[in-house]
Amino acid sequence: MASRVVSRAAVLGALTAAGQFIIVATLPTYSRLFDPGRYGEYVVFVGTVGVVSVLAGLRYDSAIVLPRDDRMARALSALVMVIALAVATAIGVAALALQSLAPSPSGALGFEVSFAYGLTVATAMSALQRCLTSWCVRSSAFLAIGVGQFVFALTAVVAQLSLVRVTAQLPALIYGYVWALGFQIICLAAPMLARLRPGWARAVTWRSMRMAARKYRRFPTYMVGYALASSARDRLIQIVLGIGAGADAVGRFGLGYRVAFAPNSLIYSAVSPIFFGIASRGSRVGVGGFAANLAETTFIVLLVPYVAFAMEAPAVTDQLLSVRWHGTGVYLQALAGPALLLAATCWMDRAFDSFRRQNAAFLLEASFTLASVTLVAVLSRLVDPVSVAWAFGTLGMIYYWTYFLVTFVACEFPLAEFRHACVTGALAAAAALSLGALVHQLPALGVRLAAYALLMLVIIVCWARFRQGAERLRLLLQVRVGGEARS
Repeated sequence: MASRVVSRAAVLGALTAAGQFIIVATLPTYSRLFDPGRYGEYVVFVGTVGVVSVLAGLRYDSAIVLPRDDRMARALSALVMVIALAVATAIGVAALALQSLAPSPSGALGFEVSFAYGLTVATAMSALQRCLTSWCVRSSAFLAIGVGQFVFALTAVVAQLSLVRVTAQLPALIYGYVWALGFQIICLAAPMLARLRPGWARAVTWRSMRMAARKYRRFPTYMVGYALASSARDRLIQIVLGIGAGADAVGRFGLGYRVAFAPNSLIYSAVSPIFFGIASRGSRVGVGGFAANLAETTFIVLLVPYVAFAMEAPAVTDQLLSVRWHGTGVYLQALAGPALLLAATCWMDRAFDSFRRQNAAFLLEASFTLASVTLVAVLSRLVDPVSVAWAFGTLGMIYYWTYFLVTFVACEFPLAEFRHACVTGALAAAAALSLGALVHQLPALGVRLAAYALLMLVIIVCWARFRQGAERLRLLLQVRVGGEARS
């Protein structure tokens, strides 16, 4: 039965928000137990998992949502797992060879071995996690996705903070991450196991996997490059920033990125599966209208909180984090702008999959990767790391607006909706920044927070009254998700 999209997104959002709250709330504890340099290495590990995960599945897991026939979806799932296990085995063999050459388990070579073992397990587990998530989308089991997000965050925090008391900092971070993946997989698998029927795997053969690979070959052709560009960008930026400024700068940048983009992760986890379901079934006009309404509404609601976050970040982080992490707040300021734009539009990448415009997505992401990595590589040798972060943030804002535009052009969505969202966003941003700067001058933090809340209310009311905000909210509340996927 069809269900209202807002209720589905609310459940997903609440569970993911709870997980994100746990992560952010425990950062003061992390800052006392982990050094910036070790945390920077963990950031590199997570980025590496993202890069390798693209190859360990060739993005066929994204196609699982699309076929009407469950047999084709099962063949795609099997294909992903075969590829992932092959990649994980290759990494494991390389790790064993590396360990046999190591004179001792300590030192730099020992670090590489633990890094590789964690990467081996995470590669296979993340492939299974992606397949199960796609199956949850197919069956509208969005609650399981939300529970999985919450359990992942909770388990990662508990495992990492527990393991660091008995082992070194980096292994504690890496293996805590792996434990969290395992518990997330259990949550995602539960509703799927309840629906299994005898003989469900009989149709999965090498021939069916070859047929599935041919039918959905656009995913490895374009979306592998797209995902690699996105994942490699973060990885390369961390590397070139570390070369120019050291691991401590990477750790502060990584922590700032994690906090600034936390709402983005929340929104993507809550909205992306639902939007993919809508886009896989709807018309271009209907999907485009929904996308513009949702992006505009999200931007308006998050605008003032992000402005307040940017204004107050240096003072707040210096109070909450340990002394060795002081100076992280300015990275949060630099990343607040692109984080806001991405939070409003992050889920739109599913439109390229649904309307078979993966080539446009690949060209966008590859261009931004080349530009951003080059920018950071050059500036990291010329200016301080904070200035590099501000330059990257400025380029990010330009890119995410361009992504918003290209999505509408490539997928042939109504451009009038895009223009309305952009004009509304520009007017609201100008008001929030100018008035937010005045609020920041107030003496007491409590008074400033109350003033920010009042400013947020004023902007939302003006949007609802003068920019058709009430009508857009009404349309969002009426949208339903359900029905069969299209091939």
